[in-house]
Amino acid sequence: MRVLKRALAIVYLAAAIVALGTLVCQFWGPYTYRFMLLLRDTMPRVVVTVCAAIVALGVLIGFFRLMFARREPSCVHPAGERNIEVTLAALSSCARAAAECDDRVMVEHIEARVQGSDESHVRFKVEAIALDVRDVAALATSMQQRIEEACDTMLGTPGTTARVRFLPSKTTVQTVEVSGE
Repeated sequence: MRVLKRALAIVYLAAAIVALGTLVCQFWGPYTYRFMLLLRDTMPRVVVTVCAAIVALGVLIGFFRLMFARREPSCVHPAGERNIEVTLAALSSCARAAAECDDRVMVEHIEARVQGSDESHVRFKVEAIALDVRDVAALATSMQQRIEEACDTMLGTPGTTARVRFLPSKTTVQTVEVSGE
């Protein structure tokens, strides 16, 4: 899919260069007469028309993606109640506080996403660094339970799922020698 998108982007860029370059060179510059003579022939006119159609289609697709794209919800509706909203920022703060209760863990990043057709569930992805490497599975399980319990208490209804991922430590040790004179 990535290769197809890249190829389409290259085709779109080439079409934009040909269409806009022909338009600019036809009206401004020292060779306007030559471009007018060139566009009398059928083949160059077809190429410029196809390139202009590609550019117009790209602009139209971009407009529709902008106008009708589904936006990521920023609020949770506990138990599907549309009149009650809890922001993801508040839930992320609650999840961070619950995750950092244990001083054997340093939380790096928390990502929250709203799920469900009624937008009543939250899924957390927590990235943390374990400062104590003994029994990391139990540490992750207890952190996951604390996050889910704290957020469910905040929402007043069950609807939280947490996934804990431990990252490798990014700390480095630097030794400095001080000479005593």
